[in-house]
Amino acid sequence: MRNIKQLNPELQAIIPAFLADCKSKGLIVGIGECYRTVTEQETLYAQGRIRPGTIVTNCRGTSYSSPHQWGVAFDFYRNDGKGLFDDSGGWFAKVGAVGKAHGLEWGGDWPNWRDKPHLQLKKFFRDGTTGYLKRTYGTPDKFMATWINQIVDNTVKSDTTCDMTMRPEATYQVKLTSAVKPTVTIGTPGVIRVEFIRSSGNDYLYRLTAIGKSKTGAGIFANGKKIFTVNIS
Repeated sequence: MRNIKQLNPELQAIIPAFLADCKSKGLIVGIGECYRTVTEQETLYAQGRIRPGTIVTNCRGTSYSSPHQWGVAFDFYRNDGKGLFDDSGGWFAKVGAVGKAHGLEWGGDWPNWRDKPHLQLKKFFRDGTTGYLKRTYGTPDKFMATWINQIVDNTVKSDTTCDMTMRPEATYQVKLTSAVKPTVTIGTPGVIRVEFIRSSGNDYLYRLTAIGKSKTGAGIFANGKKIFTVNIS
């Protein structure tokens, strides 16, 4: 099913920032398969075995071995008109790198079964399988029953909210506080360079560098919302 509303709340909160981050890098991403029922997973497992087609998964639905059954994974595709699974220029690896920066695990890194169009919440895969989830919760239904208390706040608080002026080549550090890593973008390209420094708990530090010409300016956005403007003196 291609419905992100059926995914774990934490993953739901990450996806918009992940997509925005991809777009800022020229990677236009579409969201594919999200949650799968036991029946859907069994049907997929049968493909290439007792049903026509090629084998696309080694996970049986009745074993709860697919991350999709737990609502903590999604598949993605190329949505820029060049072909859904065209990997020219290492496109899927580039998207995978963005996903990893948002706390996701990329299927393209798996040594035995590479799944390039796949991302999942890394925190739930201690041993690379759904073993942790099965040991902790037993079944996907029991795991999902805990989500009612996991509504994730996707708002971002900044330690800087007032517009500022910077000298050319000057740097400034801004602290953003959010339940998940925020995506920081610049309204006008070529004016300010933004670099992620480090995180501590829910605090994320970014370095801004004035790289534009004098008398230019740009808005600083977090998760698509403007937080302040920087003008270069």
